[in-house]
Formats: sequence, structure tokens, C-alpha cells
Amino acid sequence: MEIETFCLRARVEIETVRAWIEAGLVHAELTEADLARAALIRDLTEDLGVNLEGVEVVLDLLDQLHEARAALRRVLAALTEADPGLRERVAAALRERR
Repeated sequence: MEIETFCLRARVEIETVRAWIEAGLVHAELTEADLARAALIRDLTEDLGVNLEGVEVVLDLLDQLHEARAALRRVLAALTEADPGLRERVAAALRERR
């Protein structure tokens, strides 16, 4: 998306977005996902007073969480297609760990 459109939708200045791109907080392609990240960055910095180093930590943790959830979805999809005996053993092992 064009940077001007992105800035209007994200309600931030062009210089701010350029700084975020340079810092690696959003991608230069400025996708819809980056628009959501921009809203979060704006909320963290403006509303909560988090500095850019803190924003980097928050975004890194969120990226890790999304990656873990995607991995879990892949495991669940594989289990859905697996032998019922294997599903039962996995379920039993998970119950034991509670």
C-alpha cells in the first residue's frame, strides 16, 4: 500500500512510519498486517508511554505467540488426521500433565 494511504489509515505521520520501517517494526511493503501493528505501536507509544525499545520487545513476544499458535494449529490438524489410538494416547498424556 502507498505510504500516504497507510499514514491516513494508521493516523500517523509519514516520518513516523519511515522511522518504524527503519527500526524494523513494520515492513516496507506496508501490508494490512502492518496497519494492525501500526495501531498497536501507536497505542503503546502514545497511550501507554512505551519507548521504541519496549515496543520492539512487545512485538517480538507477539510474533513468537503467533508462531506458537500456528505451530499448535498444525499439530492439531495432524492429530485430526492421525490414527484414533494415537489421538487417545496424546489426549491421555496431556491430561496427565495438568
